Amino acid sequence: MKSKVAQLLSTLLLAIMLCEHSRAQSSGSLMRSEPSPQISSIEENFVTVEKLRVRYIQSGNGPAVVMIHGNAGSIEDFEFGAIETLSSNYHVIAVERPGHGKSDRPNGKMVDVEYQARQLHQVLSSLSVAQPVLVGHSWGAALALSYALQYPTEVSALILVAPAAYPAAGEARLLQAMKKPPVIGDVPLMLGHSILGRHILKGILRRAFSPQPLPEKYFRLVASSWLGRKQLKAYLDDESSLNATLKKLSRRYSEIDVPVVIITGDHDQIVSPIENAYRLKDSIANSQLIELKDTGHEIPQTHPESISSALSLIRSPIAAVMH
Repeated sequence: MKSKVAQLLSTLLLAIMLCEHSRAQSSGSLMRSEPSPQISSIEENFVTVEKLRVRYIQSGNGPAVVMIHGNAGSIEDFEFGAIETLSSNYHVIAVERPGHGKSDRPNGKMVDVEYQARQLHQVLSSLSVAQPVLVGHSWGAALALSYALQYPTEVSALILVAPAAYPAAGEARLLQAMKKPPVIGDVPLMLGHSILGRHILKGILRRAFSPQPLPEKYFRLVASSWLGRKQLKAYLDDESSLNATLKKLSRRYSEIDVPVVIITGDHDQIVSPIENAYRLKDSIANSQLIELKDTGHEIPQTHPESISSALSLIRSPIAAVMH
């Protein structure tokens, strides 16, 4: 009986793992089947803020574009073409959020969206990055929105990719329950070494990439990092605090007056475009919408050129664009 319960818990945990703020209410580019080759112009570095090491990569010169990954995720998500596409015209910086990848996460502190926006501000200040365009994917879009509300004069524009912008019903309670001992102590270790865990993760990633195929090299990359204790705990902590934060943030979206471009896939099975991207477009006066046809949730990997298109729209505004 105990083994059946453990198996059920592992299935439940991975069933929500990539559903960063799961809302399954319901192309103009060639999808890359593997990450872009590592090129010498992409530099990996660390910066220390409040005694925490934060990992980032950067490439190119020009106006600053700061990229924020989702949940789960890491800065490698942007090495499938996004950084390479943008770095010929921009100084691109991808920052790894607390507890994900190689970045430290503080203990004994609420590490919610608003905290992470403040930490990002400290990171960018230490790097002398001023007036960046923030590019946030999914959970990272919530962080970008929080940043714009906290520092309205210190950001030049937002590009929100498959954004998680509004609270979802019914999920946070399950996540909070699963964080209680002994679940969080035992299940991540079991998942990290479980063939079952990798199998379920692959199925969820296929759903996230659909209708495009899941790149096998991307799966191997995330399976080697996402199933560790540190990453799973960061994922659960981030997810469990998201609903409460979005309830507060969403009341203030109309205050954002910098240019905003929202990119969504019409086949997104992870974050509902109707409940998030379209609703957000109606809430922010100075916003534009790009809907990518036959596209799912993993836009930074499948359509990295759409971010470049969004940057062009900031300089040549139109009401909406369909691809």
